[in-house]
Amino acid sequence: MVHRPEKRRTPRIQPFVAPCRVIAGESRSTGFLMDLSRRGARVSTELPPPPSETSLVLEVRLGARVARSRLPARVKWVKAAEAGHVFGVVFEGLSAEVERAIDLVVEDYRKRAAALDSGGR
Repeated sequence: MVHRPEKRRTPRIQPFVAPCRVIAGESRSTGFLMDLSRRGARVSTELPPPPSETSLVLEVRLGARVARSRLPARVKWVKAAEAGHVFGVVFEGLSAEVERAIDLVVEDYRKRAAALDSGGR
């Protein structure tokens, strides 16, 4: 297996899985948001995803927030998966509030992972 250097410039959560709604124009479907970072994410869906370069909105609950956050994004790539489809998105025009919410979720996840790695100490 060839090991490629990490190209991402922003911290991300992997594995991170949260239910989401994918809204592309009049089309609405459900999926799971994965590998979250401030710059983008990966989305898994059963239905075929929008084509590459499509603008869409992901609705997802970030952290302990009661309301759903709306994450405007653009589809970067699309792949068939074992069960369904996977596509990558780049976020576009996130509000400062949503960026802070993503940063808090990523930070909280990393703290919890570090606590598990150290045996909860």
